[in-house]
Amino acid sequence: MTPLEIGYVMVAAVIALLALGLPVALSLLAVGASGLFAIRGVRGTTFLLENLPYSSVANLALIVIPLFILMGHFAFSAGLSDKAYKAAKSWVGHIAGGLPIATVFACAGFATVCGSSVATAATLSKVTIPEMLRAGYNQRMAAGPVAIAGALGILIPPSGILVIYSIATNVSVSDLFIGALIPGVLTALVYALGIYFMVKRDPDLVRRTRVPKATWGERARATAAAWEVVVLFLVVIGCIYTGLATATEAAGIGAGLALIFALFRKGQKGSIWKGLVETGSSTASIFLLMIASAVFSVALGTTQLPTELAKLVAGMNLSPTMLLFLLVVPYLILGCLIDGISMIFITMPIVFPMVQDAGINPVLFGILVTKLIEIGAVTPPVGINVFVVQGSVPGLQLGQIFRGVIPFIFMELALITLMILFPQIVTIAL
Repeated sequence: MTPLEIGYVMVAAVIALLALGLPVALSLLAVGASGLFAIRGVRGTTFLLENLPYSSVANLALIVIPLFILMGHFAFSAGLSDKAYKAAKSWVGHIAGGLPIATVFACAGFATVCGSSVATAATLSKVTIPEMLRAGYNQRMAAGPVAIAGALGILIPPSGILVIYSIATNVSVSDLFIGALIPGVLTALVYALGIYFMVKRDPDLVRRTRVPKATWGERARATAAAWEVVVLFLVVIGCIYTGLATATEAAGIGAGLALIFALFRKGQKGSIWKGLVETGSSTASIFLLMIASAVFSVALGTTQLPTELAKLVAGMNLSPTMLLFLLVVPYLILGCLIDGISMIFITMPIVFPMVQDAGINPVLFGILVTKLIEIGAVTPPVGINVFVVQGSVPGLQLGQIFRGVIPFIFMELALITLMILFPQIVTIAL
């Protein structure tokens, strides 16, 4: 077989192994090593496999991954999710759909100190869903907003997915964080408006679920109680945006601050230790995936398949806008099957050369991929956020949660379309 034919076989083999249920890292590693053996033989493959596992992760900048994960765990231990929800409820709880809207804003607030959609959804669901159910909301309206708004954790900086995208593509993580800020705020506002109009259509639901309007004093106290969220966000993102610290240094500062906040909250020693253990476990999984991805990328690059596909797309004379719309489809499909980190490492060796050749802003593409990963987090059969929400609150029906996120998926698609047509939404601050 020619190297190009081997490349096509490799892609087909990865898809087949994933369909059989083999872990993504093992699938990439097995196919990458086999591809290298077919092209370079035993000596070439042995040499690469001796060096790639170390060289692919031996980068001081990668410390940012466990530090941001750790910061999210410590922020949870410090009770910042609960404080963010109470502050948001004091401002919007009295309007139509006030509690779900407050949940969206609380998710957005907690996302500023936690770069994980799963952690954001799990944390806020325990705080908000029981209260919404008691207030008279059905399971769809109580759980759906938490599942989808939890995905803001991977969009609003600091975002773990954007860090992974930066590592996979060498795009500046600072530029990605800057580019994600406006889309993150816009997404939260669109969710809130969508909830308002959905609830407003049912006057009886508005009457049943309305909560008393908070006084200005209550709002001031609730907002002041959430000062740690504001301080943590301003310190971490402010250091990055102003150039006072690199993303890695800012992540270290943020993790240290979050630890201090957690230590001042009584009874959190067990939670802090659990956060350390889970951070280690998550980091090990991500680094194994990075090593496997490096082997697969080198093997695929050796076959020249990414280059040939880029030439093929260039020969179709598609405009950058049409190419982006075309790429949305496979990402929507992949999002239903695999997690976001795996999706980035699998697709970037093939897709990113096309994006570069088409002259598409890599920051814009990173934000669009992140938005598509948000959709994948709530669509079956994987829909990890939906399962996390169901597992966090006893008695929730899986089907009701999936039905609850459907309107928000259409909102997401509308936002993606808007950003493709008007890329300045992402690039204006760059």
